[in-house]
Amino acid sequence: MTTPPKRQLNGRLIAVVAATAVAAVAIGGALAYRQGPESASSTLAAPLGGTPSPTPAPTPSTTPSPTPMLTSTPVVVPTQTPKPKLSLTPKSTTPEAPSGPVALEAAKLTQGRDPQLAYRFDRTVLGAGKELKVPSNGSLMEVARLGSSVLATTSGGDLLKVGSSGAVVSRTPHVMTLAGTADQSAVAYATTPPVVVGQQTYGATLYADNGSSVKSLDLPDVQSIYVLAYTKETIYYKASVKGAETTLKLYSWTPGAAKATPVKTVTGDAMAVSQDGRLASALPANNTGDGCSTVVEIATGKKRFKTCDYRVTGFTPDGSVAIATPAYGDSYCSNIITALDSRTGDVKRQWSGCFYEATAEDEQNLLMVAVVAGGGQDPNTKSTVVRCSLDTATCERATGIVAAKQIDFAR
Repeated sequence: MTTPPKRQLNGRLIAVVAATAVAAVAIGGALAYRQGPESASSTLAAPLGGTPSPTPAPTPSTTPSPTPMLTSTPVVVPTQTPKPKLSLTPKSTTPEAPSGPVALEAAKLTQGRDPQLAYRFDRTVLGAGKELKVPSNGSLMEVARLGSSVLATTSGGDLLKVGSSGAVVSRTPHVMTLAGTADQSAVAYATTPPVVVGQQTYGATLYADNGSSVKSLDLPDVQSIYVLAYTKETIYYKASVKGAETTLKLYSWTPGAAKATPVKTVTGDAMAVSQDGRLASALPANNTGDGCSTVVEIATGKKRFKTCDYRVTGFTPDGSVAIATPAYGDSYCSNIITALDSRTGDVKRQWSGCFYEATAEDEQNLLMVAVVAGGGQDPNTKSTVVRCSLDTATCERATGIVAAKQIDFAR
């Protein structure tokens, strides 16, 4: 910071002396200098704009100064304006509210560490364990890890369990939904009867597999079912039942219990449940066309916030941040990923680009599948997984740039 020029006090100081006129002028100048602002170490703030004009030098007078006379008039010293003091209060470390989305150019980001959770490139499952390729000719729908094994649903409706050697150790038909616990200790999935065109089919069986034992629950009236989350002790799923086929409701089931429990505190179409089972997001029921998301506390039904700008699709593990996409999608990817305060709905961070999916890696970071080139059905599409910090909004690539047609995170 440039120190502003020192302004010398204008006014002559009259001293009681018995000297010549020249000595009087010199003494007055010396006194004036001592009364000016302090030099280079001044704590004055820099000017708000422009460069201060220098104080013009006085024009020398050709008229001789009269010899000062002795006087009893007291000397008047000009009053100095107090200098502003710098605040000693430390600068806040709370992230400032964003002024707008951070434009993310994935191809220009530096390479960071690999994702710390399981993900897949087409039929290869990586991260959080050994790399395994699922031996299937068709495309995969969802994947989850169970210890050293991988479970994957196929587009044909089969659930494949792949052992650590890469061989399929079991196959379960008619499975279209799958989710695992965060610590990879258990998975939940559901079987449904095959769809018959022109007929209403009902019934489902919900399973909980911890690797050593499997528990199940028959749901004879269910028409459609989707597993949303498997917390440490509870499976959350949504389903429509006979007589209310167009309405999806949220249920919870503790493996081993004789029946599931409707979650009456969450109304509408549940979209996500936090890993700790405390929060849920939901859209209005019955396809009203209202894209507004509501975040509620499952235990009490207390509404945290409602937003019509974003669709809440997930939460960080501690539930402090809600992950959201635009309320209404208009292309093959989301153009903005938003991190919302899960208590107030306020925007914490935003990134713009072209994203297929976003999930929380941990409490501090989000992982996003970002399109680098192409997109949609373009056969030359290239994508990557990007990690972005919730604290600083800075990003890095968590994988290389690949030509994989499907990049997804394990559930």
